[in-house]
Amino acid sequence: MDTDEVILAKISQSSNLQGFLQIEEKNYSLNHLSVTKSKIPVRKPTTRGGVYFSDTTAYKVKASTTDLSVIGEIPKVMLGPNTDFKPIQIKASLQLDGTTRTVTLVTHLTNAMNSKTMVELNLIVDNVQLE
Repeated sequence: MDTDEVILAKISQSSNLQGFLQIEEKNYSLNHLSVTKSKIPVRKPTTRGGVYFSDTTAYKVKASTTDLSVIGEIPKVMLGPNTDFKPIQIKASLQLDGTTRTVTLVTHLTNAMNSKTMVELNLIVDNVQLE
């Protein structure tokens, strides 16, 4: 198991993650953040959209924010018809071996839903950095 996999497994076990979403130079606080490992609809490992490599399973992030100003950024960063999408960084605090560390998840937005009070984002993890 490589280091990224170990870190992602620890994150997926955490129930009280706190963090923020960073799109370009703007930060959006997250009310809810969870990471899970699940199967994705590919039969074999492949490069997705020429941007990131995808195996048959992936770590997915479900995050929500009450900062509705993120809605204007969604068309710029979402995978799909937009060919100029950008990665999104999620920074969170994580307890590892008794010390609090900052973990940065480099993600791509796959789906977003919004209401009058909240935006829920579904992302796929591309890379992990531990600081």
